[in-house]
Order: sequence, then structure tokens, then C-alpha cells
Amino acid sequence: MRIGRDAQPHLRAHRSAGRSTADQLRALRIALLAGAFIAGSIGLSGLWSGMALPALHGSTRALEATRPSTTAVEAEVAEGQSAPGGDTAAAVAAAGAKTQPGDPPGWVRIPKPAISGPRKVGIQAGHWRTSEAPPELRQLIDQTGTSWAGYTEWETNLDIAERVAAILRAKGISADVLPTVIPPGYVADAFVALHSDGDGTGDKSGFKLAHSSRRTPHEDALQRHLTEVYAAATGLAYDAAGISGGMRGYYAHSWSRVRNSTSPFTPSVILEMGFLSNDNDRGLIVDEPDRLARAIAAGILNFLEATPRDALFGQDLVVPPAPPRRSPTPTPGT
Repeated sequence: MRIGRDAQPHLRAHRSAGRSTADQLRALRIALLAGAFIAGSIGLSGLWSGMALPALHGSTRALEATRPSTTAVEAEVAEGQSAPGGDTAAAVAAAGAKTQPGDPPGWVRIPKPAISGPRKVGIQAGHWRTSEAPPELRQLIDQTGTSWAGYTEWETNLDIAERVAAILRAKGISADVLPTVIPPGYVADAFVALHSDGDGTGDKSGFKLAHSSRRTPHEDALQRHLTEVYAAATGLAYDAAGISGGMRGYYAHSWSRVRNSTSPFTPSVILEMGFLSNDNDRGLIVDEPDRLARAIAAGILNFLEATPRDALFGQDLVVPPAPPRRSPTPTPGT
């Protein structure tokens, strides 16, 4: 046997077997490392789940607790716009609405308010202190109404409102001069919101009144008394064609949609006293405010004399369902 040549096959077989064993050892080491890695990952995952995540969740809850609560805005209306249709739960609840057996389906019953003392009247100076508007009326902020020839509507409205209140107080009436934001569910024997119009050209003239629906049935009478006396005292024409949806749906009368509004028991109207943009109308508003104030006060007093308090607040008020929602309609000049 020749060692050199005959031993080579055996050496090759031995080397091959050695390589095979080494390969097996490497594969084993890789498998062991992989297993250790997986086990470690599982352990770390469990550690994270058991320790880190609860801390994260706790932080999230703490952060949530610092966020301000969100309240749905029931009605967003400009002072010259009608409130959107449809009752809001908060406003209806604030009015104390309820139902009782025998009421028609969908109708709302508002319990009669307890009211005593002297007769009470609210006179609102339109656009006065609009910066105080709450979130539900935030579109009123910074609105001052129409202006013309250096005169602003809110100032002339306030001047006449204060004169009307002084006349009523002299007659023994409790009179409030109210800004844009009135107390929620304001109860009084009458409420008149004073405004002035503007057309941008100075051509239009006249006055107008309106009230809303789903309220006390005595608003027609208040509007009629005011119309008769105001027309006779001022000589202005009644601008019936200019009455808009914004006047009929005036936010301060929209008790079922706006919390800062008059009680549905309070006879409430809005009076556009004339066009501040018209020379003749403006002359009455600016130069003869006492004349206008006396007319407004006389119309209110006539209504109070004809309408005793028991007729206003003697029984519950039951109103029909709210109409479907509609788009706000702007009132010209307000």
C-alpha cells in the first residue's frame, strides 16, 4: 500500500466528516441563539405589557381629564337672523317643558310661571353689548347694527330704550333696559326689542313689527297696539313688505332653541323703528327720540291695560311641534 496515494481517500473522507460536524455545530449554535432571542423578546414584551402600558394608559387618562368638555351649540344665530328651526333639548328643558296625559302627540306643555309684584316690561336695546354674547350666540359678537351719517344703531336704540323705560317707571311699571344677551327664560308682562333699519342707499323708509310663533297668543295684541300708536305718532308708513324671516324668528323670541331668550309666556315683539339710512326716518330717531319713546310706551301701556296679568300667566301654555329646520334668513339692515 502506498501511503501517499492510498491514504488520500481516507483523508478526504475524514475532512468531509469534520466539515459536516462543524456545520452541524454552527447550525446548533444558530438555533440556540435564535431561541434565546425569541425567549428574550417574549420576556421583554411581557415586561412592557405588565409595566409600561399601564403607565401609558394612565397618562392618556390624565391627559383626557385636562381637556375641556365639549358642549353642542344648539343655535348659532346672528342678531339679524332667525334661529334655525327645531327644538333643542337644553332650551326646552330650561323652559320647564313637559307633557301630561291628553296632550296632543308632539306638543309641548310649559308650566305657568309664578310672578308677582308690579307689572314688568323689558325693553331691549338691539346690538347693545354684543361682545358679551355666550357661545350659543357667538355670531352676535362685534355686531353693532347699521350706521349712517356718524350714528350707530346700538347707541340710538339704547337712547330710546332708556327713555321708554323712564316713562314706564313713572307710571308704576317695573322696566328693564336689556342688552343683546337677555336672562334665560325672561318673564315679563311685555318685551319689546328696539332696532333700526338700513338699506345702504337711503331710499327706503318706514317701520315694522313682528313676533314669533309657538308662543303666548297675546303677541298679536301687543303688536297691534304698538303699530297703531307708533304710526299715528311718527307719521311713518308701515313697511309690511320688509318683514323678514329674521324678524319672525328673532333669536330673543326663540325660547325652544336659544337659552338666552324670553319665556314663551312673555308677549314679545321686535320693532324696527325706521331706517337710520333715510334722512326723514333718521331725523325722528336722532332728533326726536322722546316722540318715539312716548309712542312706544303708550302702545305698551295700552296693551297692559287691555290684558290683565291673569290672562297672561293664569294657565299652562301648550304649543305645537317645532317646524323642520331651515336656513337662517338675514334681516336687512340689522
